Amino acid sequence: MIAMKHVKSLKELAEDIELVALCDINIENMKNVLTLWNPSSDIKLFTDVSLFLQSDIDLVVIATSTDSHVGITKQALEKNKHVLVEKPLSLSMEEARELHQKAEETNKIVAVSLQTRYLSQIQAIVKAKQTGEFGKLYYGTVTVRWNRNKEYYGKSPWRGTWGRDGGVLLNQCIHYIDLLQLLLGDVVSVYGVGGTYRHPIEAEDLGMALLKFANGSVGIIEGTTTVYDKNLQTSLSIFGENGYVALEGERLDDFKYWKFKNQNEMDLEIQNQIEEISHTKMYKDIVSAIRSGSKPYVSIETTLKTHEIIFAIYKSIQTGSTVTLPLERYSTIENMDK
Repeated sequence: MIAMKHVKSLKELAEDIELVALCDINIENMKNVLTLWNPSSDIKLFTDVSLFLQSDIDLVVIATSTDSHVGITKQALEKNKHVLVEKPLSLSMEEARELHQKAEETNKIVAVSLQTRYLSQIQAIVKAKQTGEFGKLYYGTVTVRWNRNKEYYGKSPWRGTWGRDGGVLLNQCIHYIDLLQLLLGDVVSVYGVGGTYRHPIEAEDLGMALLKFANGSVGIIEGTTTVYDKNLQTSLSIFGENGYVALEGERLDDFKYWKFKNQNEMDLEIQNQIEEISHTKMYKDIVSAIRSGSKPYVSIETTLKTHEIIFAIYKSIQTGSTVTLPLERYSTIENMDK
C-alpha cells in the first residue's frame, strides 16, 4: 500500500508534521497506518471524505485509485486545503489542466508525488546540465524492465484498466519519463508503440516511444511489466557533446557512468550523495512552500508536462501516428474497446 510509504516519511518528520486524520473506506487500512505511526495516538478516522475534509487540516495526501484523484483534489481545494496527490495526477489532460486552474484560483498548492526528482544523484545531473558540463545535449534514454505478476493486478481490480488506471507508461514509467523531461526540457513531438502482451489487462504492459525535444535532442523510452520473473533493470542515461551519465539500479542508486570533458572522474562528494528513493525530501519541500507561500519542486505547474508526454504517447499508440505537443485534449477512456 503506497500510503504506508508516505506515513513512514511523515514519521521521520514528526517534529514538524502532525498526522491529524485518516480517511479510507477500509477500516483495516487505517488501523495499519495507526500501528506504524502510534497506536495510542488520537488521530481521527473517517470513511466519508466530506467529513474528513471538515477537519483542521493544512495538507491532504491522496493515495487512492487514480480515477478518484481529480474528484478528491477538487473537494480538498474547495475546502481550502493544500494537496499532495499520488501519481498519476489524472487520466485526462483536460482534468489535469482544470486542477491547475483550480489551484491558482484558490491560491493553494497541488503537488504530485514525483519524489524521484529530489534524489541527490538526480540533482547532481541537473547541476551538471545547469553548469554546461554536457555542452549540447544529444539524447537521453529511460528503461523500465520490470515484472508485475497476476497477483499484483488481481489484488486491485482497477489496476491496468483504461477507465481507472492506465498502463505501464502512466504508472511504473512516469517517474523516469519525468526525469527525462526534467533534464532534456520541453517535448515537441512523440511517436509511440505498445500493447498488452502478457497480462489480462486493458492497458499496455509494454510501451516504447521516441521523443523530440525543443532543444533538438532526442529521447527514447522503454517500459514494460512483462519481464520474467522479477524486475530486471531500471536506467536513465543522458548524452551530450562533452560528456554523459548513466544511472542504473531499481532505485537509480548506481552511477554506472559519469564522464565529462572537464572531469576525469566522478567527484567523491557526488558518489557519497547517492541515496535511495523516499518521500521525506518532498515533504520537507512542500512544508517549506506552504509556510513561505512559494511552489514546491513537484508543483502541478511543473508536473503537467510529464502527464502531457505520456498522454501524447498513448494517443500516438492509438492513432499509429506522430503526435505534436502541446496536446489539446486526451483521456485514457478513448482507448477503451480499442
